[in-house]
Amino acid sequence: METAVRNTLSNFSREVTVDDGTVLTIRLLRSEERGKVRALLSRCSQESLRYRFLHPIKFLSESDLQHLIQMDGAQRVAFVVTRKNDDEQIIALGQYQALKDRPSVAEVSFLVEDAMQRKGIGTALLQTMTELARQHGITRFSADVLSDNRLMLSVFRHAGYALSSSTSYGVTHLEFPIVEGES
Repeated sequence: METAVRNTLSNFSREVTVDDGTVLTIRLLRSEERGKVRALLSRCSQESLRYRFLHPIKFLSESDLQHLIQMDGAQRVAFVVTRKNDDEQIIALGQYQALKDRPSVAEVSFLVEDAMQRKGIGTALLQTMTELARQHGITRFSADVLSDNRLMLSVFRHAGYALSSSTSYGVTHLEFPIVEGES
């Protein structure tokens, strides 16, 4: 699936071929790409946005957008998936953020534009994020997923990790080790 990898995080870029044969690039989100992230959000259905943010949203405020794209490159990291075209359109966003009270555990989240869902993009993002999070001392991922988001739950279930889960008020909380020997 991978055809190119550069190992330093500041220059990280990986080409992936998804299920339909499309070649995409996974790389770090750049601070100047606020407009491209807004464009991604505008192409997503209300359902996809509800799944990502765990509640219905009509728009993202500037402060919410700033929080979404702000990262430090180690404990809070945002990746984008782009198509190779003139403007490098962002078609997906994946993030992890280490928990303050448990810094070896990071919460993960994903947003894939509707037209590109069910092609393996979420799986490719999870694999990439796992690899790079390990390099920064993250040993476990956690995620809160709306219980009716069967597509995202399936991504996690089929990733091959030992999942523990609990459901409360329509939200499934998942946690799983991303390193060997972690339980």
